[in-house]
Amino acid sequence: MTILLLVAALTLQLADTAPPATAVESPYTIRNAGLELGGTLTTPRNVAARVPVVVIIAGSGPTDRNGNSMMGIRPNSYAQLAWRLAERGIASLRYDKRSLPWTKGTVDIANLSLEDFAADARAAADSLARDARFSRVLLLGHSEGSSLALIAARSGSPVSGVISVSGLGRSLGVVLREQLARQFDSASMVRYDTAMAQYLRGETPADIPPPMAILFVPINQHFMKSLASFDASAAIGAVRQPVLIVQGGQDLQVTVADAERLHSAKPDAQLVVIPQANHVLKHTSATTLQGQMPTYQDPTVPIMPEVVNAIADWILKQPGN
Repeated sequence: MTILLLVAALTLQLADTAPPATAVESPYTIRNAGLELGGTLTTPRNVAARVPVVVIIAGSGPTDRNGNSMMGIRPNSYAQLAWRLAERGIASLRYDKRSLPWTKGTVDIANLSLEDFAADARAAADSLARDARFSRVLLLGHSEGSSLALIAARSGSPVSGVISVSGLGRSLGVVLREQLARQFDSASMVRYDTAMAQYLRGETPADIPPPMAILFVPINQHFMKSLASFDASAAIGAVRQPVLIVQGGQDLQVTVADAERLHSAKPDAQLVVIPQANHVLKHTSATTLQGQMPTYQDPTVPIMPEVVNAIADWILKQPGN
Protein backbone atom coordinates (compact mmCIF):
# COMPACT_ATOMS: atom_id res chain seq x y z
CA MET A 1 0.00 0.00 0.00
CA THR A 2 1.42 3.40 -0.95
CA ILE A 3 1.73 6.25 1.55
CA LEU A 4 -1.10 8.13 -0.16
CA LEU A 5 -3.41 5.12 -0.04
CA LEU A 6 -2.54 4.53 3.61
CA VAL A 7 -3.35 8.14 4.48
CA ALA A 8 -6.64 7.88 2.59
CA ALA A 9 -7.57 4.69 4.42
CA LEU A 10 -6.77 6.22 7.81
CA THR A 11 -8.79 9.32 6.94
CA LEU A 12 -11.84 7.20 6.12
CA GLN A 13 -11.40 5.20 9.31
CA LEU A 14 -11.31 8.35 11.42
CA ALA A 15 -14.30 9.81 9.61
CA ASP A 16 -16.14 6.58 10.29
CA THR A 17 -15.36 6.26 13.99
CA ALA A 18 -14.31 9.55 15.57
CA PRO A 19 -16.95 11.75 17.25
CA PRO A 20 -16.60 15.54 17.34
CA ALA A 21 -15.33 17.34 20.43
CA THR A 22 -18.92 18.28 21.34
CA ALA A 23 -19.86 14.64 21.98
CA VAL A 24 -18.75 12.00 24.46
CA GLU A 25 -19.06 8.37 23.40
CA SER A 26 -18.93 5.30 25.62
CA PRO A 27 -19.69 1.61 25.13
CA TYR A 28 -23.15 0.45 26.16
CA THR A 29 -24.50 -3.09 26.41
CA ILE A 30 -28.16 -3.99 25.88
CA ARG A 31 -29.18 -7.22 27.58
CA ASN A 32 -32.27 -9.06 26.44
CA ALA A 33 -33.36 -12.70 26.29
CA GLY A 34 -29.91 -14.01 27.15
CA LEU A 35 -28.22 -11.85 24.52
CA GLU A 36 -25.78 -8.98 24.84
CA LEU A 37 -25.90 -6.37 22.08
CA GLY A 38 -23.06 -3.91 21.76
CA GLY A 39 -23.91 -0.24 21.49
CA THR A 40 -22.53 3.27 21.64
CA LEU A 41 -23.99 5.87 24.00
CA THR A 42 -23.41 9.44 22.80
CA THR A 43 -23.95 12.30 25.23
CA PRO A 44 -23.43 16.06 24.94
CA ARG A 45 -20.18 17.22 26.51
CA ASN A 46 -20.29 19.51 29.57
CA VAL A 47 -24.06 19.31 30.12
CA ALA A 48 -25.02 19.05 33.77
CA ALA A 49 -28.82 18.88 33.42
CA ARG A 50 -30.78 15.80 32.42
CA VAL A 51 -31.19 15.50 28.66
CA PRO A 52 -33.50 13.52 26.36
CA VAL A 53 -32.04 10.34 24.88
CA VAL A 54 -32.94 8.74 21.55
CA VAL A 55 -32.63 5.03 20.74
CA ILE A 56 -31.53 4.83 17.09
CA ILE A 57 -32.86 1.61 15.54
CA ALA A 58 -31.15 0.38 12.39
CA GLY A 59 -32.72 -0.58 9.09
CA SER A 60 -32.79 -3.91 7.29
CA GLY A 61 -30.03 -6.39 6.53
CA PRO A 62 -26.60 -6.51 8.18
CA THR A 63 -26.67 -2.82 9.10
CA ASP A 64 -24.59 -1.97 12.13
CA ARG A 65 -24.93 0.68 14.81
CA ASN A 66 -23.36 3.35 12.58
CA GLY A 67 -25.60 2.67 9.58
CA ASN A 68 -22.91 0.74 7.72
CA SER A 69 -23.08 -2.73 6.20
CA MET A 70 -20.65 -5.51 5.40
CA MET A 71 -22.30 -5.55 1.96
CA GLY A 72 -20.33 -2.48 0.88
CA ILE A 73 -22.67 0.21 2.22
CA ARG A 74 -20.88 2.75 4.42
CA PRO A 75 -22.73 6.08 4.73
CA ASN A 76 -22.13 6.30 8.50
CA SER A 77 -25.52 8.00 8.76
CA TYR A 78 -26.45 6.86 12.29
CA ALA A 79 -23.12 7.89 13.78
CA GLN A 80 -23.39 11.28 12.12
CA LEU A 81 -26.96 11.66 13.36
CA ALA A 82 -25.86 10.85 16.92
CA TRP A 83 -23.08 13.43 16.74
CA ARG A 84 -25.28 16.17 15.32
CA LEU A 85 -27.96 15.50 17.96
CA ALA A 86 -25.32 15.78 20.69
CA GLU A 87 -24.52 19.24 19.34
CA ARG A 88 -28.16 20.12 19.99
CA GLY A 89 -28.04 18.79 23.57
CA ILE A 90 -29.65 15.42 22.85
CA ALA A 91 -28.13 12.06 23.81
CA SER A 92 -28.52 8.88 21.79
CA LEU A 93 -27.90 5.16 21.87
CA ARG A 94 -27.17 3.26 18.69
CA TYR A 95 -26.58 -0.49 18.75
CA ASP A 96 -25.81 -3.55 16.67
CA LYS A 97 -28.74 -5.79 15.85
CA ARG A 98 -28.91 -9.31 17.24
CA SER A 99 -28.44 -10.79 13.75
CA LEU A 100 -24.90 -9.43 13.47
CA PRO A 101 -22.05 -11.86 14.18
CA TRP A 102 -20.59 -10.09 17.21
CA THR A 103 -23.74 -10.46 19.34
CA LYS A 104 -22.96 -12.38 22.55
CA GLY A 105 -25.31 -15.29 23.06
CA THR A 106 -27.11 -17.73 20.80
CA VAL A 107 -29.37 -16.30 18.09
CA ASP A 108 -31.83 -18.61 16.35
CA ILE A 109 -31.68 -16.85 12.98
CA ALA A 110 -34.10 -19.26 11.30
CA ASN A 111 -36.89 -18.26 13.71
CA LEU A 112 -36.30 -14.51 14.01
CA SER A 113 -39.26 -12.14 13.66
CA LEU A 114 -39.90 -8.42 13.78
CA GLU A 115 -41.05 -8.86 17.38
CA ASP A 116 -37.62 -10.17 18.38
CA PHE A 117 -35.85 -7.10 17.05
CA ALA A 118 -38.50 -4.81 18.57
CA ALA A 119 -37.93 -6.49 21.92
CA ASP A 120 -34.29 -5.40 21.79
CA ALA A 121 -35.38 -1.79 21.19
CA ARG A 122 -37.74 -2.10 24.19
CA ALA A 123 -34.90 -3.45 26.33
CA ALA A 124 -32.74 -0.47 25.32
CA ALA A 125 -35.51 1.96 26.24
CA ASP A 126 -36.11 0.22 29.57
CA SER A 127 -32.43 0.44 30.45
CA LEU A 128 -32.11 4.12 29.54
CA ALA A 129 -35.30 5.00 31.44
CA ARG A 130 -33.58 3.86 34.64
CA ASP A 131 -30.59 6.14 34.01
CA ALA A 132 -30.79 9.39 36.01
CA ARG A 133 -28.86 11.28 33.34
CA PHE A 134 -31.83 11.28 30.98
CA SER A 135 -35.07 13.22 31.19
CA ARG A 136 -37.00 10.96 28.82
CA VAL A 137 -36.53 8.27 26.17
CA LEU A 138 -37.57 8.41 22.53
CA LEU A 139 -37.34 5.81 19.75
CA LEU A 140 -36.02 6.69 16.30
CA GLY A 141 -36.31 3.98 13.68
CA HIS A 142 -34.83 4.25 10.20
CA SER A 143 -36.29 2.27 7.28
CA GLU A 144 -37.19 -1.17 8.68
CA GLY A 145 -36.23 0.25 12.07
CA SER A 146 -39.30 2.46 11.85
CA SER A 147 -41.49 -0.64 12.02
CA LEU A 148 -39.53 -1.86 15.04
CA ALA A 149 -39.95 1.49 16.78
CA LEU A 150 -43.71 1.39 16.23
CA ILE A 151 -43.96 -2.14 17.63
CA ALA A 152 -41.81 -1.29 20.64
CA ALA A 153 -43.70 1.92 21.43
CA ARG A 154 -47.13 0.31 21.39
CA SER A 155 -45.96 -2.52 23.64
CA GLY A 156 -45.60 -0.57 26.85
CA SER A 157 -42.03 0.71 26.65
CA PRO A 158 -41.22 3.82 28.73
CA VAL A 159 -41.13 5.92 25.57
CA SER A 160 -42.31 9.52 25.32
CA GLY A 161 -42.15 9.85 21.54
CA VAL A 162 -41.47 8.00 18.29
CA ILE A 163 -39.62 9.23 15.21
CA SER A 164 -40.11 7.35 11.95
CA VAL A 165 -37.38 8.12 9.40
CA SER A 166 -37.80 6.68 5.89
CA GLY A 167 -40.33 4.20 7.25
CA LEU A 168 -42.48 1.92 5.11
CA GLY A 169 -46.13 2.89 5.02
CA ARG A 170 -47.16 0.11 2.66
CA SER A 171 -46.66 -3.64 2.86
CA LEU A 172 -43.20 -4.99 2.17
CA GLY A 173 -44.51 -7.02 -0.74
CA VAL A 174 -45.81 -3.95 -2.56
CA VAL A 175 -42.68 -1.88 -1.98
CA LEU A 176 -40.24 -4.68 -2.78
CA ARG A 177 -42.03 -5.52 -6.02
CA GLU A 178 -42.06 -1.83 -6.97
CA GLN A 179 -38.30 -1.64 -6.46
CA LEU A 180 -37.61 -4.81 -8.44
CA ALA A 181 -39.87 -3.79 -11.32
CA ARG A 182 -37.53 -0.87 -11.98
CA GLN A 183 -34.65 -3.28 -12.55
CA PHE A 184 -36.11 -6.40 -14.19
CA ASP A 185 -38.25 -7.21 -17.23
CA SER A 186 -41.85 -8.37 -17.06
CA ALA A 187 -41.00 -12.05 -17.59
CA SER A 188 -38.62 -12.00 -14.60
CA MET A 189 -41.28 -10.31 -12.50
CA VAL A 190 -43.82 -13.03 -13.32
CA ARG A 191 -41.30 -15.62 -12.11
CA TYR A 192 -40.66 -13.49 -9.02
CA ASP A 193 -44.36 -13.25 -8.16
CA THR A 194 -44.75 -17.03 -8.27
CA ALA A 195 -41.59 -17.65 -6.29
CA MET A 196 -42.45 -15.11 -3.59
CA ALA A 197 -45.95 -16.54 -3.13
CA GLN A 198 -44.40 -19.97 -2.61
CA TYR A 199 -41.73 -18.60 -0.27
CA LEU A 200 -44.24 -16.82 1.97
CA ARG A 201 -46.30 -20.02 2.18
CA GLY A 202 -43.26 -21.74 3.65
CA GLU A 203 -42.47 -23.64 0.47
CA THR A 204 -39.26 -23.86 -1.53
CA PRO A 205 -39.68 -21.78 -4.70
CA ALA A 206 -39.27 -23.80 -7.89
CA ASP A 207 -38.11 -21.12 -10.31
CA ILE A 208 -36.20 -18.11 -8.98
CA PRO A 209 -34.58 -15.60 -11.35
CA PRO A 210 -30.85 -15.92 -10.44
CA PRO A 211 -30.29 -12.19 -9.71
CA MET A 212 -33.12 -12.35 -7.14
CA ALA A 213 -31.90 -15.48 -5.34
CA ILE A 214 -30.67 -13.50 -2.33
CA LEU A 215 -34.28 -12.63 -1.51
CA PHE A 216 -35.20 -16.29 -1.08
CA VAL A 217 -32.57 -17.58 1.34
CA PRO A 218 -34.23 -20.40 3.33
CA ILE A 219 -32.89 -19.24 6.70
CA ASN A 220 -34.67 -15.87 6.28
CA GLN A 221 -38.04 -17.36 5.39
CA HIS A 222 -39.62 -16.97 8.83
CA PHE A 223 -38.46 -13.39 9.15
CA MET A 224 -39.71 -12.48 5.67
CA LYS A 225 -43.13 -13.89 6.52
CA SER A 226 -43.14 -11.75 9.67
CA LEU A 227 -42.15 -8.66 7.70
CA ALA A 228 -44.62 -9.27 4.88
CA SER A 229 -47.53 -9.55 7.32
CA PHE A 230 -46.69 -6.33 9.18
CA ASP A 231 -49.23 -3.52 8.77
CA ALA A 232 -47.43 -0.21 9.32
CA SER A 233 -50.61 1.87 9.14
CA ALA A 234 -52.29 -0.17 11.85
CA ALA A 235 -49.13 -0.08 13.96
CA ILE A 236 -48.68 3.69 13.84
CA GLY A 237 -52.37 4.19 14.49
CA ALA A 238 -52.00 2.24 17.72
CA VAL A 239 -49.12 4.37 19.02
CA ARG A 240 -50.31 6.64 21.83
CA GLN A 241 -47.16 8.74 22.05
CA PRO A 242 -46.42 11.79 19.85
CA VAL A 243 -44.95 10.82 16.47
CA LEU A 244 -42.69 12.57 13.98
CA ILE A 245 -42.48 11.27 10.40
CA VAL A 246 -39.39 12.31 8.40
CA GLN A 247 -39.04 11.42 4.73
CA GLY A 248 -36.57 12.26 1.98
CA GLY A 249 -37.94 13.37 -1.36
CA GLN A 250 -35.06 11.68 -3.22
CA ASP A 251 -35.43 8.37 -1.39
CA LEU A 252 -35.51 5.56 -3.97
CA GLN A 253 -36.22 2.79 -1.45
CA VAL A 254 -39.09 4.33 0.52
CA THR A 255 -41.22 7.04 -1.03
CA VAL A 256 -43.10 10.13 0.08
CA ALA A 257 -46.23 8.07 -0.56
CA ASP A 258 -45.20 5.80 2.32
CA ALA A 259 -44.79 8.78 4.64
CA GLU A 260 -48.15 10.18 3.60
CA ARG A 261 -49.80 6.83 4.23
CA LEU A 262 -48.32 6.74 7.74
CA HIS A 263 -49.50 10.29 8.32
CA SER A 264 -53.02 9.42 7.17
CA ALA A 265 -53.09 6.59 9.70
CA LYS A 266 -52.02 8.98 12.47
CA PRO A 267 -53.14 12.52 11.50
CA ASP A 268 -51.86 14.08 14.72
CA ALA A 269 -48.29 13.09 13.81
CA GLN A 270 -46.00 15.74 12.34
CA LEU A 271 -44.83 15.03 8.78
CA VAL A 272 -41.62 16.60 7.48
CA VAL A 273 -40.44 15.97 3.90
CA ILE A 274 -36.85 16.93 3.07
CA PRO A 275 -36.97 17.29 -0.75
CA GLN A 276 -33.28 16.63 -1.53
CA ALA A 277 -32.60 13.88 1.04
CA ASN A 278 -32.15 10.27 -0.03
CA HIS A 279 -32.56 7.04 1.92
CA VAL A 280 -29.28 7.48 3.82
CA LEU A 281 -30.29 11.07 4.69
CA LYS A 282 -27.78 12.76 2.39
CA HIS A 283 -28.23 15.47 -0.24
CA THR A 284 -28.53 14.33 -3.83
CA SER A 285 -30.08 15.38 -7.10
CA ALA A 286 -29.55 11.96 -8.68
CA THR A 287 -32.68 10.01 -9.51
CA THR A 288 -31.09 6.57 -9.92
CA LEU A 289 -29.50 4.27 -7.36
CA GLN A 290 -26.31 4.21 -9.39
CA GLY A 291 -26.19 7.99 -9.35
CA GLN A 292 -26.79 8.09 -5.59
CA MET A 293 -24.34 5.31 -4.73
CA PRO A 294 -21.43 7.63 -3.79
CA THR A 295 -23.52 8.92 -0.87
CA TYR A 296 -24.03 5.31 0.29
CA GLN A 297 -20.33 4.49 0.21
CA ASP A 298 -18.56 7.59 1.51
CA PRO A 299 -18.76 8.13 5.30
CA THR A 300 -17.34 11.63 4.91
CA VAL A 301 -20.41 12.92 3.02
CA PRO A 302 -22.53 14.61 5.73
CA ILE A 303 -26.17 13.89 6.37
CA MET A 304 -28.39 16.87 5.61
CA PRO A 305 -28.67 19.49 8.37
CA GLU A 306 -32.39 19.78 7.55
CA VAL A 307 -32.87 16.17 8.65
CA VAL A 308 -31.06 16.76 11.94
CA ASN A 309 -32.89 20.03 12.60
CA ALA A 310 -36.31 18.50 11.93
CA ILE A 311 -35.59 15.74 14.45
CA ALA A 312 -33.88 17.91 17.09
CA ASP A 313 -36.44 20.72 16.90
CA TRP A 314 -39.30 18.28 17.37
CA ILE A 315 -37.63 16.54 20.32
CA LEU A 316 -36.83 19.78 22.11
CA LYS A 317 -40.38 21.08 21.65
CA GLN A 318 -41.87 18.05 23.38
CA PRO A 319 -42.81 18.48 27.06
CA GLY A 320 -40.59 16.98 29.70
CA ASN A 321 -37.12 18.12 28.61
